[in-house]
Amino acid sequence: MRGLDGRRVLVTGAAGGIGAAVAERLVAEGALVAAADLHPPGGPDGMTAHLGADVTDPADAARLVTEAREALGGLDALILAAGIHYVGPTHEMSVQEFDRVVDVSLRGTWLCCRAALPGLLELTQSWIVTFGSTAALVGAPRLAAYSAAKGAVLNFTKSIGAEYARRGLHANCLCPGATETPLLKRLMADRPDAQQFRDAQPIGRFATPEEIAGVAAYLISDEASFFVGSAVVCDGGFTAV
Repeated sequence: MRGLDGRRVLVTGAAGGIGAAVAERLVAEGALVAAADLHPPGGPDGMTAHLGADVTDPADAARLVTEAREALGGLDALILAAGIHYVGPTHEMSVQEFDRVVDVSLRGTWLCCRAALPGLLELTQSWIVTFGSTAALVGAPRLAAYSAAKGAVLNFTKSIGAEYARRGLHANCLCPGATETPLLKRLMADRPDAQQFRDAQPIGRFATPEEIAGVAAYLISDEASFFVGSAVVCDGGFTAV
């Protein structure tokens, strides 16, 4: 994709699933990538840095951004894929479980953005891709905390997109549908309606991590120059019906 060669990108949640696929796609496109997770993740040949941090901790998030910038020789873009689920009846969710889901998805996104924005705004152009979900757009039974957190991430992204657009920042929220990751496989194993949920996808299948990674890569490429504050939905038609 145009503009990705040499682009310096920090990817969080890169130990597996969509985040790992994003890091791999960016390396293949010639980007310089710092892959981060709670513990330093592995990755394909060509990865510039493997970093560990708890994105919910202000000092850790700030350190992560600093280390990524030092490893990459600067920082042009963030792709913030870190997130966790809690699945179960809302009235049975503990305060700790609710807080952890919201902290990783929403607080972690904000802390990484807060740490990176001063440097990004010094550039002529910069990019942030946050991760929402179809659960940010429609109701998600048994996923109330996740849905609330992702809805907040979406509106946070719209806000910073509008706030900083004239300073060259392209901030957009990628909202994937159900994607074939190890996490989804675990969730499906616990669902009594697993086949019905699969059948509810108009396209007839779940996404692959690579399909979502391609959209994330596009959103930090020069080809997405007019995307600002968008909810970019990639869900096989799930929210269309």
